Formats: sequence, structure tokens, C-alpha cells
Amino acid sequence: MEQNKSELNPELFDMMRQGKLSAAKILALISLKELVDKFAHKPFLEPEKLAEIKARTGAEPDILSWGDYFQTEVASRFFDKSDSDFSKIVDTIRFDLISAHLIFSGKPDYFTDSVRGQAIISRSVDSSFWTLEDEESVHLEILLDYYEQMGLGEKPLSISDRIWYESFELKREAV
Repeated sequence: MEQNKSELNPELFDMMRQGKLSAAKILALISLKELVDKFAHKPFLEPEKLAEIKARTGAEPDILSWGDYFQTEVASRFFDKSDSDFSKIVDTIRFDLISAHLIFSGKPDYFTDSVRGQAIISRSVDSSFWTLEDEESVHLEILLDYYEQMGLGEKPLSISDRIWYESFELKREAV
């Protein structure tokens, strides 16, 4: 059973009933799901894994796409944030997905190997002692993981995403 692209994941219905998700957060989560599913060009669950889950449990899981995954993660981790902060989190995810596309598209293996190597070095240090460079190395590896696991570079960025990205960067610089 395929879910409608413009809906809240059933995993979040209890949170909604408990009043943990405002109308603004629900709309942001629906938008996030659509956005992430637009960017992701690889499945969250491979067809074999999905068939295995169905065979084992007798039902399809609620989290089927990358959009489902991000929607449920953001809701469960940040439901207690203000609507404004919640919206900023969603915008930051969009910024990160576009950044990953721009940073890693067309890059050779030695570049991605270097990113992974730097992250390993940074993670070998207790995070309480991380420098800004260590934080950036680990974050860059997270972006690389998104890029590879979600297939972010398989289609070019849309003009509207590039315009949004540049305007978001300008807003961040102004703060």
C-alpha cells in the first residue's frame, strides 16, 4: 500500500492526538516529506528488504521512503521546539540536502575518501574537545552519507532549489 505523498506518516498520529504537533509543525512535516522524497533518488528500503519485512511481520512498515524517515525523525526529536525553531530545522535539512548535492556531485573518489578520513580522525577525539574543524569534518561526512545513500546527485538541482539555497545563505550571513 503506497502512501499519499502529501500526508503525515501514521507513526506520528499519536503525537498529533496528544497535541505534541501544532498545525504549523504538521504542515512543515508534510512539506519536509515531499521535499526529501523529491531529492532522494534511491529507495529507503530496498525491495528485497521490504519483502522480507512483509514476510516476517505480515504488514508493510509505515516508514517506506526517505521522506517518511526524515518526517518521523524530526517530529520525534524536535516536537518540543517552538513552531519557528521547528521551521528552521526543516529549512536546515533542505539546505543540507542541496549542499550535499553541490559539494559532492562529480567529485572523484579521492575527495570522498578524504572527507571520510578527516571524519574518522575527528571522531577519534572526544567530542567535548572538538574544534570547529572537527565539527565541520563530521558534518561533511553526514552530508556525504546523505548524498550516497539517497542518490542526491542522480538528477540536477532545480533552478528554484538553487535560488532558495542562495537566499537561505544570504539570510544566514545576515544573522
